[in-house]
Parts: sequence; structure tokens; C-alpha cells
Amino acid sequence: MPVPYLSLLESLRSSCNLPAFPDPLPSTQFHLKLESGVIVTIDFHPETNLVELFAQLGTYDAKDELDVLRKIAQANFLWAATAGGTLSARLDINTVYLAYQTPISSFNENQENEFFHLVEKFSMIAGQWQAILK
Repeated sequence: MPVPYLSLLESLRSSCNLPAFPDPLPSTQFHLKLESGVIVTIDFHPETNLVELFAQLGTYDAKDELDVLRKIAQANFLWAATAGGTLSARLDINTVYLAYQTPISSFNENQENEFFHLVEKFSMIAGQWQAILK
């Protein structure tokens, strides 16, 4: 696993007072369960060098699909209500997701706290959208 990604995860672990990770990590995916119930998945794609944050926000009734899709479209317009993330829906299972990706190179050795703040902000936005969609 790439050292920069491990460094980012380690900085997140220490900032959140999480227990030590297994060595080696079983995969590039890391799941962070928040008190709100949102599970943020952090993943690294070595082929693209992108770090991805991903959260399933919840499901909706099929009768509410048009309203949900309108909210998603409005929020995604210039990322006005997603802080740079992208809301999407899987229509086949009536489920809404929030995702964000950034090149790992956007974090240098002195910016590991930036990764913590990115995850913190993403988690906050995910929690807000989870509440909006309920």
C-alpha cells in the first residue's frame, strides 16, 4: 500500500483517537462509523492516485423519487450544498450517496491535518444530507 495513503490514514487515526490499524491493512478501504450512524468509506485507487470519500446517506420511497432527484440536482449545481462532493442516487435500489475524490498529491507531508479536516467536513455534510433526506 502506498506510503502517502498510509500516512493520511495514520494521521486520521491519531486525530480521532482510533485504535491501531492491523499491519498490513487488509485493503485500501477504511470504514469510519460516525455517531450519527453515517459510515464514511475512505479508499485509495493506486491506478489513478485518487483518494475517495464515500457515504451511503439512506434510502427513499419510490413515490418521493422526483423530489429527491430535484434536491440532488439543486445541491450539485456548482456544488452549492455539498462542499465539493457529489450527491448521486442509485435508482434501482432507491439509495442516495455522497462522494468526494481528490488526488493524493494534494496532501503533502505537512498537510496531514488537512486530510482530517476534509474527512471531518465530508462527515458533517453527509450527516446533514442524511437528516435532509429523512
